[in-house]
Amino acid sequence: MTNSNPTHDFGSILATLLVTVLVSGCVGAAVNSTTYAVKAAPRAELEPLAEAGDAEAQYELGKSYCCMGPGFDTQKATKWLCRAARQENGEAMLELGRIYLGDVSRTAAPGQKLLRAFSAKEAKPVAYVWLTRASNNGHEKAQEWLDTLTTRMTEEDLRRAEVIDDKWPNVPCEYNQVFGE
Repeated sequence: MTNSNPTHDFGSILATLLVTVLVSGCVGAAVNSTTYAVKAAPRAELEPLAEAGDAEAQYELGKSYCCMGPGFDTQKATKWLCRAARQENGEAMLELGRIYLGDVSRTAAPGQKLLRAFSAKEAKPVAYVWLTRASNNGHEKAQEWLDTLTTRMTEEDLRRAEVIDDKWPNVPCEYNQVFGE
């Protein structure tokens, strides 16, 4: 004789779901901490090179700060990514485009993805400018992002992007410039 109590089945499912979420949160936290440690480690050696104008060091330093979670700093990330992008670093341009599309979480941790979904800001015209420049710089991935973005933009967004791009090389770049914080 089997017990087919629907309440018992629901309770088992709920308990399994709760354990799964808790374990994934712990794993996510561990992965995030490890990721931070790995990304933060080279900062001390990258900073003098970045300050001296090395675009690759600026890009790597910016990536090390990007973008959400403990020890990360989107403002510092964009500061360094902007410096590299203004030197025609296509990778930095792509990262800026992604950031201004609201893609500021680079971790698979569920909590980070959820936080991003509710708190990330978008500046589509600014993202469009950076993704266009990255694409023109030969970055294929930027073109994929740009194709997707273009379908979500209004005519007004496209006009604003054109006005912004006309300001090159003084395009708003750092996070607080774009969002006024």
